[in-house]
Amino acid sequence: MIPPASDAVDWHDQIADDFSQGYDRSPRFQERFLIWQALIAAHVHQGDRVLDAGCGAGTFSFEAARHAGQIDAIDGSPRMIALCRARQAASGTDNIAFETGLLESISSRPHGAYDVVLCSSVLEYLPDLRAELTRLIDALKPGGRLIFSLPNAQARYRKLEAAAFRLTGKPRYFAFVRQVVSADHAGKLLESLGCAVIATRYFADPPVPAAILPLFGSGPKGKTLFVMVAVKSPD
Repeated sequence: MIPPASDAVDWHDQIADDFSQGYDRSPRFQERFLIWQALIAAHVHQGDRVLDAGCGAGTFSFEAARHAGQIDAIDGSPRMIALCRARQAASGTDNIAFETGLLESISSRPHGAYDVVLCSSVLEYLPDLRAELTRLIDALKPGGRLIFSLPNAQARYRKLEAAAFRLTGKPRYFAFVRQVVSADHAGKLLESLGCAVIATRYFADPPVPAAILPLFGSGPKGKTLFVMVAVKSPD
């Protein structure tokens, strides 16, 4: 029997294989991939140096590697990094450096080293959103692009999810979630940190039967996640 996860890193270590396979079999994961694929194609350019902060099984690292010069990819889960390295060996992709490490390790890297920072499904598990956004922005060159996702507080489903967790302890991952915010809140934070938001996309229908999906609404009130692109102000 697998013991209960002790924190978000442990949780993702336990689900790493299923998470990785989700992009092959889950329509929700496939929707996420298509949105990120389009954003990466639009904002990652030839010769760019990219940081994938919390790379998971490397799905977006490998996508960015098709466009960029060099990718540095980190994740706190040793199992996720093992999956990344196995895929790298099988594919022969040679412009990605994978490393096990938490987001706090980014602060030991030179400031302004990256043209683009990617951060998918990571910030929601961290206690101080402003501090972590500051860390990611510090890693960017002036004019660099930050692409990140967060759970959407405007979604009706998110309120139901929080109530269900208090009553039942499910969904299990919610035990580790620390940030559920609106895109407006994230945008104001970014503005205060010297960034301009240039794109916001809402995605991911609630995981409910199709027959009751209309009850949750559409647009920002219906979609459970958003992904945002921000540009760091030039010096």
